[in-house]
Amino acid sequence: LSLCFVLGFSTIFILLGASATALGQALLRWRYELNLVGGAIVILFGLFMIGAARLSAMERDLRFHLDLPGGQPFASYVLGLAFGFGWTPCIGPILGAILSASATSATIGEGVALLAIYSAGLGVPFLIVAGFTDSITGKLRGIGRWGRRLHQAAGGVMILMGLAMMTGRLSALSYWLLDAFPVLGRIG
Repeated sequence: LSLCFVLGFSTIFILLGASATALGQALLRWRYELNLVGGAIVILFGLFMIGAARLSAMERDLRFHLDLPGGQPFASYVLGLAFGFGWTPCIGPILGAILSASATSATIGEGVALLAIYSAGLGVPFLIVAGFTDSITGKLRGIGRWGRRLHQAAGGVMILMGLAMMTGRLSALSYWLLDAFPVLGRIG
C-alpha cells in the first residue's frame, strides 16, 4: 500500500516535470530571459525557506475530501495523487526549483527523469518509515529539532542555485560537480 501511495504522488510530480519541460522547449528562444526569471523565482523560494521573505500564497491550505475504502491499492494510489497535489505547496520552493531546472532541460525525457529522481528521493523515506513504523517513531522525535536548520540550509543552497541560473554559471557548477564527484556521471 505504501508503494501505491508513493506511485500516486510520483505520478503528479513526473507529470509536472514533463509539462514544465514541454513548456520550456516551447519558450526556448527566450532562454536567457527565462534563466533570469527562473533564477529569480528560485532565489525567492530560497528566501522563503530561510524565512527572509513571506509569501502568503505559499502558506495557504486547500483540502478536498474523497471517501475511498482504506486498505486497497487503488485507494492508496488515489491518496498518493491527492497527497501530491496537497503537498505541492509545502514543498513548493524545492519543487519549484526543480521544475525550473526541468523547464530548461533539453528533452522531455530529461525533465521526466529529473522529477522521477526527485519522486524517488521523496518516496524512499516513506517506504522506509512504512517498513519500520513501530521501531522508528521514538527516534524521529530527536531528529525533528534539526529540521528547521536543514530547511534553512536548503534555502541557502536554492539561493545559490538561483544566482547560478541568473549568471549562467549553472552549467559550470554541473561540470564542477561531475569533476569533483565522478560517480554522479554514472547516474541516469
